[in-house]
Amino acid sequence: MPQGRPTPYSVAVARKGRRGQRATASAAPPPLLPPLDATTSRLALVVTVLAGIVPLAVYVATLTPTVAGGDAGEMITVAYRLGVAHPPGYPLYTLLAKLASLVPLCTVAWRVNLFSALAGSAATLLLCRGVIRWTGDVAAGALAAGVLAFGPLVWPYAITAEVFALNNLFTAGLIYFAARASNERTAAGAVSSRTLNLAALWLGLGFAHHHILVFLGIPYAVFLLALTGRRVTSPRVLASFAGMVLLGMTPYLYLVVASGHAPVTWGDTATFDGFLTHFLRREYGTFRLAESSVGSEGGLGTRLALFWSAAGRSTWWAHVPLALAALISLRRSGPARWLATLWVGALLFYVVVFSMLANARLEDPLHIMVQERFWQQALVVLSALMGVGLAELGRWLSPWRASWVRWAPAIALPVALIVTEASAVRAYQQHFVQDYGAAILQSLPPDAILIISSDEAVNSVRYLQYVEGMRPDVRVIPVGFLTNAWFRRYAARHLPDVRLPAARGRRPTDGSFTFREFVDANAPRPVYIVNRVPWLRSLEEAYSLWPIGVVERVTPRSSPPDLATFVAEAEASFARLDPAAARGFPPGSWEAGILSSYWKQYERFGFAVARLAAGRTANPEVSATAARVFETMAERHPSPPAAVFKNLGVAYQGLSATRPDAPAAMVRAWKRYLAMAPADDADVPKIRQAVEEAERTLATRTTR
Repeated sequence: MPQGRPTPYSVAVARKGRRGQRATASAAPPPLLPPLDATTSRLALVVTVLAGIVPLAVYVATLTPTVAGGDAGEMITVAYRLGVAHPPGYPLYTLLAKLASLVPLCTVAWRVNLFSALAGSAATLLLCRGVIRWTGDVAAGALAAGVLAFGPLVWPYAITAEVFALNNLFTAGLIYFAARASNERTAAGAVSSRTLNLAALWLGLGFAHHHILVFLGIPYAVFLLALTGRRVTSPRVLASFAGMVLLGMTPYLYLVVASGHAPVTWGDTATFDGFLTHFLRREYGTFRLAESSVGSEGGLGTRLALFWSAAGRSTWWAHVPLALAALISLRRSGPARWLATLWVGALLFYVVVFSMLANARLEDPLHIMVQERFWQQALVVLSALMGVGLAELGRWLSPWRASWVRWAPAIALPVALIVTEASAVRAYQQHFVQDYGAAILQSLPPDAILIISSDEAVNSVRYLQYVEGMRPDVRVIPVGFLTNAWFRRYAARHLPDVRLPAARGRRPTDGSFTFREFVDANAPRPVYIVNRVPWLRSLEEAYSLWPIGVVERVTPRSSPPDLATFVAEAEASFARLDPAAARGFPPGSWEAGILSSYWKQYERFGFAVARLAAGRTANPEVSATAARVFETMAERHPSPPAAVFKNLGVAYQGLSATRPDAPAAMVRAWKRYLAMAPADDADVPKIRQAVEEAERTLATRTTR
C-alpha cells in the first residue's frame, strides 16, 4: 500500500481522535492472530498446497475404476446424459460432473469419480487454509485437513461419484470465509464488500448443490451479517448479500430446462409444482432420508450416539481432548470467541436438528450407512475444531515444546488413518457393482421390460445402458416411477412401446394401476423384475415369479417353465456374477446388499427347483438335476438354509434306485437337515425314520 494512504480503519481512528482526542490502538478489536512472519507464511503456503495434493494423490491411487454402489451410477449417468437426479436434483454437481466427463481419460465413470477426488482434495486444502487463518497455527491447519481427508466416512466418498465430497468442499469454504471475514473485521474495522459478496455467493452455490447445507448456512449467514456491525440494517448490504446468494442458486434453473428432454430423469421439474416437489424433497419429506413408509426406528439419543461413534472412528477419539481444548477459545475476547461460538453452535445445531429429522431405520445396517454418510459435513466442522484445540494446546506449552506437540499429532494421526483405512478402501477397486448390472441385463431376452427396485440395481443397470450402451433394447423402469403421474408424460416421450394401463384414480393423471394390469397390458412381451416389493403382489392372481438367476420372470400360472431349461438359464445367470468379489465390504454397504440379494435369489431358485421336481422324483433326470442344484447351493452358499439339505435328501432319495452312492448321500444331507430343522416341521419324524432305515441297509451292505 502506498505510504500516506490510510487504511479504512486508520481513517476512522483519526476522525474519532479529532473528535474526542481519545483514539488509541486499543480502540480496535483485539487481533485474531499476530501477522505471520515471512518464514511462517511460506510454510503456511507449502502446507496448504500439500493439504490438497497429498489427499488428491491418495484418492487417485485408490479411485474406483467404474461404477460403485449407492447413487454413483445415477450421478454418473445423469451427468453424462444431462438428466435430472433424485431430489433435490443436485444441479451444480450435475453440471460440474458433466465437464469432468468430457476429459479424454479412461472411462466416463472414472472421470466422474475423479471429480469427487478433486472436490474432496479441494475441501481439505480450503479447510487447511481456513484453520490457519483462524488460529495462525500451520500445524493446526495440517491436522484438520489430514483428519478430514482420510477418515472412514470421508475417504470412500471421495473416490466414487457421490455428492458428499462437494458437500464437504462447500462446508470447508464456509469455515474459510468466516475466518477471512473475521480477520478483515479485526484489521480494518469492517468486512470488505468483496469478501461479504464472495461469502454469500459461496453459500448460494452450496445451496445449489444440496440444501442440507442450510443447517450450517443459517448460522454462517447470521455471523457474516453480524460482522458488518451497523451496516447490517442497510438495505443495500442486505440486498447485496441476498442477491449473491440467489445468484449462486441459479443452477437450479437447469432442472427446469433439462426435465423436458432428458432421457434419465426423476420427476417433472419443468412445472412449478413439480419443481417445488423436487426441490423440497416432498416425496421423502424435506430434510428426511426416506419415505415415511420406511419407518424411523431409533430415537434422538440413539442417533446422537451414532454420530459420537462415527466421530470416534474418524478421529481415533482424538476429537475428545482437542475439541475440549478448542472450547477455551470461548473464553478469549474478540474474533477467537466469535469463530468458536459460531462453529461450536453450528455443529450442535446440525447434529441435533438433523438427528431429529432423519428417519433412517437404525436396526438396518444399510440405513445406518445412509445416515452416517450425512455426518460428513459435521466432521468438517469437527476437524476444524480439532485444529483449533491443537493450537490452544500449543499456546499452553513453552515455545520449545509447542512445536513438537503440535506437529507430532498433525502428522501422525492422518498417517495412522491412511494405514488403518487403506485395506477397507481397497475393496472399492472391484467391478462388482458393474458386474451385477451386467448380469441383470445379460440374463434378459430381447426387448424385455425390466421392473427394478433398490438403488444398487437401478443405478448400475441404467449406467450400463445410458453410458456404456449395453442392451438398449431392454426397457428399464424403476418400480417407484410406474404409477407416478409425471411418468406417463415421460413414457409417452421416451418409452412409446411400453403400454401403461388406464388410471384408476379420480383424475386421469393419478397414474394408479396394479402390476397385474401392467403385465396384462404389455402381454405377450416378456416382463422381468429385480427385487420384490409389495406392489407386485397383485401378480399372484394370475402370474408366478420364477427366479431365472439374478432376475425373476413373470409367467402365467398355467405355464410353469421346463425344469431343464429353467435350471440352465438360472445357472448361466448366477455364473455371471462372482460373489467372492464382494469380500471386504462392510455389512451396511450397497455391495453387501447386492451379495445378500444374490443369495436370496439363489434360495428362491432352489425352492423353485423343488417345486418343479415335486411328484417327479421317480424320474432320474429330474432327481439328478435337483441333486446337482442343491449340492451346488450347499457348497457355494455361505450359510445354506435348512431347506437346502431337506430338498437335497429328497433328490437323492429319488436316485436311490439308479445310483449306488445315492442312499449314503441322502443320509448325509438329511442328517445335516435334522441338526438344523425347525421344530414345527411335520416331516421330521418321517425323515428321521428314513435315515435310520437307510443306515441299517448301508450297514448290512458293508458287513457283506
